[in-house]
Amino acid sequence: MNPSPAADGDPAKPLSFSSYSFLTAVFLLTLASCTERTDRKEPVPVPDSAAIKGQEKKAKDSVAALSRKKKKIYLTFDDGPNKGTRNVLGVIEEEKVPASFFIVGIHTTDTRQQEETWKMLQTDSTIELCNHSYSHAHNHYTSYYEKPGTIVTDFNYSNGKLGFRNKIARTPGRNAWRIGAIDHTDIYDSKAAVDSLYAAGYDVMGWDIEWTFDHKTLAPDADTALLLRRVYNLLEAKKTRTADHLVFLAHDQAFQKPEYVEELRYVVQQLKNNPEYELMLATQYPGIR
Repeated sequence: MNPSPAADGDPAKPLSFSSYSFLTAVFLLTLASCTERTDRKEPVPVPDSAAIKGQEKKAKDSVAALSRKKKKIYLTFDDGPNKGTRNVLGVIEEEKVPASFFIVGIHTTDTRQQEETWKMLQTDSTIELCNHSYSHAHNHYTSYYEKPGTIVTDFNYSNGKLGFRNKIARTPGRNAWRIGAIDHTDIYDSKAAVDSLYAAGYDVMGWDIEWTFDHKTLAPDADTALLLRRVYNLLEAKKTRTADHLVFLAHDQAFQKPEYVEELRYVVQQLKNNPEYELMLATQYPGIR
């Protein structure tokens, strides 16, 4: 029986070149496989079509919101300076909104308090002052408008005495307009007088909506929700004198008591915080000369 190679002490045969090549190839393939597994990243999920459409709609809505023009609202307050004027001015300053005060000349000197209020109005940079006549027709409107020359003299006197920096006028007791192409007179018998005021160089501004008040108690209409809804409806229906522009009229004397001042503050805040609106000064109204 022939002895085995291991038993007789013969050395093992060395590996051939082809065997080394085979082992090297296996090692490199194994290393590459490990490296590939280590570097492989999780696949990024692809959004479905509904998600893509939703994102596209949001983008379009954002662009539309940016391009949409805001509707302009002009806060105007008549008949100051009087007992409610400082309260109105306080709200306007605290809320940091623009406002236009239509001043009655005779009210600037009636009492010491009115004189001081007039000085306060003149030094406030957040507002502007406009001409509401000197006499306010002494509340006798029919006779006041019978003579066109009378109204021009009255406004000129107030303008010279008070030194207004613009020539925007509001006629006492009448909602009349003479701005650009707007030619409106609410009471026809006043037409000639309003025409004469415009011919004298004044832009006559009426109003689109009035916050009414009780002339006996001086309390403003408490239904602020209805007031704000009317503002919205007028602008949406484009029923203002100029589309997308609304002149808002209130009266200083209606805001003497704290509870009425808070109603004013609420209305101002609602208009200010509405992203569809922008509050403006009377001098920024389209067509003002």
